[in-house]
Amino acid sequence: MRTELKRPYPCVRTEGGVSYGGNQNWFPDENFRRCGCGVVACADTLLYLRDRRELTREEYFAYIASLRRTFPLIPRRGIDGVRLALGMNVCLRRFALPLRARWSVSGGRFWGRLERMLADDLPAVIAIGPNFPKLWGKERLMLYRRTAEGEYHASEQTRAHFLTATGLDGEWMRVSSWGRELYIRRAEYDRYMRTQGALFTNVLDLHRV
Repeated sequence: MRTELKRPYPCVRTEGGVSYGGNQNWFPDENFRRCGCGVVACADTLLYLRDRRELTREEYFAYIASLRRTFPLIPRRGIDGVRLALGMNVCLRRFALPLRARWSVSGGRFWGRLERMLADDLPAVIAIGPNFPKLWGKERLMLYRRTAEGEYHASEQTRAHFLTATGLDGEWMRVSSWGRELYIRRAEYDRYMRTQGALFTNVLDLHRV
């Protein structure tokens, strides 16, 4: 069964066309390019919740700049899920949105909670955590692209990365990452969560108040 957001996901007009969400690699700040994925995922979620659908690149840069102090990045380490939730709650109050955020749900509740968020028209910021407890590990999760014919092909692998889930369809989760529409195989995310720990590989749980 397919569950997805009800409105178009925010996009940015760039020289290369129209994006699917934002991309930290657009920014000149080296630390932001390396560690800004969580800020971008939260920023795009807030744009969706405020029904802002399309921005120019200059507008997007100014918007991210307005949020940087709310989501402080540790050099070369970025931001963790708990601090991401704290920053999101500050922004939800700032924009008078009747929602609150908390980091993580139990592993057994992950997919049910994700499906309920999407059915409630709430984007879901998720994390592909670092290797834990062996932080020096090299295991990564595969991301896929979907062709016009509906076939899925391996695109790239990543770890220690935040992105935004925008839909669920059978075995696939649709996500926004690096300004592109990509997909994660649910069974592979489950396996990564089990082997690398649900503390870091989890979801920013948005709920209405």
